[in-house]
Amino acid sequence: MKSLEMKNFVTDKHTEKMYNKSAIKKKDTYVPILQKIEYWRDYNGTGDLYRKEHDLDCILTDGNLFADTLFSLWLPLRYTLNYYGCELWDKWKEFEAEKLRPQKLGLKDCPDFLNELIENIDLFLPPTELTSLLSELFELGQQRCNVIILPYRSWNSRRGYQPYWEYLPHFLYDLMNTESPVFLKAVSTWLQSEQLEMFFNGSLDKSNLKDLAGTGAVWRHKPNEINVEHLLRSYIDILRARKSIMMDVA
Repeated sequence: MKSLEMKNFVTDKHTEKMYNKSAIKKKDTYVPILQKIEYWRDYNGTGDLYRKEHDLDCILTDGNLFADTLFSLWLPLRYTLNYYGCELWDKWKEFEAEKLRPQKLGLKDCPDFLNELIENIDLFLPPTELTSLLSELFELGQQRCNVIILPYRSWNSRRGYQPYWEYLPHFLYDLMNTESPVFLKAVSTWLQSEQLEMFFNGSLDKSNLKDLAGTGAVWRHKPNEINVEHLLRSYIDILRARKSIMMDVA
């Protein structure tokens, strides 16, 4: 082979190798997100027994029915989809408003949407730094560090609805907005037992709660007010810190 041809051959092979590495890395970025979407799609049972055997929170805590997700992954995903705002996402939001909401359902309950999201993940979530952050959150978010044990099972639904919508700083603020020292002591004891001190800047007081959404106040977290990158980084930092503490304790 002539030297010029050899040079071109080596260059082409190098380019192909680099392209393959880039493609693999790009594909890997979506793996944690796709795993969770498939989990949502395939979770179709009800009752405590099904939950103990299939709900990830329960599985990670040996079947504990008081287990609950610390940070919902659906909402950060939705905020990121809103941030990119691709045409497909806009169409599905219209479908949700017209067809699903009247049935008190959402896109998380729609297998057709979840399947399209899986098939066209790079259109919904372009391969940018923000998507990489979302991927890291989803990877940590499916580990034990993203599961807490609630003192009451009713807190599961209570913090999932208005006005909290799964945003824990707001829920904690209202819990601690009391003049009862006995109740405050009980809440503080629970926070420490669940390694949740990193939600606070300093002592476990409602005035020290961190603004994870970047809105300026822990009770403000409407989707159009949230700084998505700040939220993702804040959630990741807390889960990393909690994972480290839980590993040390173990």
